[in-house]
Amino acid sequence: MLTRNSPLVLLFTLFAGLGPIVWAQEPVLLNEIVARVNEEIITLTDLKKELRGLRSTLRQENESPELLEQAFQREKQTLLRTMIQNKVLVQRAEEFGIPDSVEPDVGKILEEMRKESGIPTMEVLDQYLRQQGSSLEEYRASLKQRLVIDAFLQQSVYSKLTLLTPEIEAYYQENIERYTEKAEVELQEILFLREGADEAQLRKKAQEVLSQLQAGASFEDLAKRLSDGPTASQGGGIGSFKRGSMAAPIEEVAFQLEEGAVSGIIKTEYGLQIIKVVSQVPARERPLEEVRSEISNQLYQRKAQPGLKKFVDELIEQSYIYVTPKYREEYDVTDL
Repeated sequence: MLTRNSPLVLLFTLFAGLGPIVWAQEPVLLNEIVARVNEEIITLTDLKKELRGLRSTLRQENESPELLEQAFQREKQTLLRTMIQNKVLVQRAEEFGIPDSVEPDVGKILEEMRKESGIPTMEVLDQYLRQQGSSLEEYRASLKQRLVIDAFLQQSVYSKLTLLTPEIEAYYQENIERYTEKAEVELQEILFLREGADEAQLRKKAQEVLSQLQAGASFEDLAKRLSDGPTASQGGGIGSFKRGSMAAPIEEVAFQLEEGAVSGIIKTEYGLQIIKVVSQVPARERPLEEVRSEISNQLYQRKAQPGLKKFVDELIEQSYIYVTPKYREEYDVTDL
């Protein structure tokens, strides 16, 4: 670990067997100081680790390599600022003994995460994290930092806020659509694909199948024998869908049918289709008590923003912060 007064660490390649020891002409830089925050430093190694973590997180949200790179370049700009702010917050939290107080929670959360993931031991968890480019030690340190900062901000900012019951109730009513679960249907299908087929013959085939269904034939059996869909072998089961997630011609019919009912022939862009509603779940407004905690957190976050920014800005002003010029140019560290 570099100290405040440590020089940059350099690795020189030695060549032996050529008489006197010869130093390589070009030193290889292993690490360097990116920023100083009071008595601590942020190294290039630290920054690269955070950049890897950022890219890994964004990869889960962006399947396209182009979109991933765009998001990465955008989010990257404020990464160093966040690292500096977090270090200032942790340093101040240490003055109140907060890191020691959250230590038991770190172990508890890690253990719960291991159990919920079905990972047998912490050693296996470490192996899994290493496959993702991290390690149990790094994850533990990151988790502890988040808990320390959360506890410190709770003590210094959030605990001073007041949230009244009428505020929660008003927010709930104003955003009731957000807390309404959409209606859902489970469907089976018999599909007749248009590609390569005569339109008249296709409709005749669909009508014959529909007549059999209306006469009491098994939807599942007919799907297995006559459907062109990929789920034919499973009796045409295509799963459950919430309102707003299906193609318009299918959705318009599906939510008008009763449970167990079979539709008529539906024309779609890829052919003709007959559906059966296996089950229905009506739309449901989640009661206030079910979402009260969620709403409270959102309102606390909203209320805290002005005070939170002021609090962090004051801590920054009271701190000694130096960012190496080339990183100041590359990252957005304005006013630090």
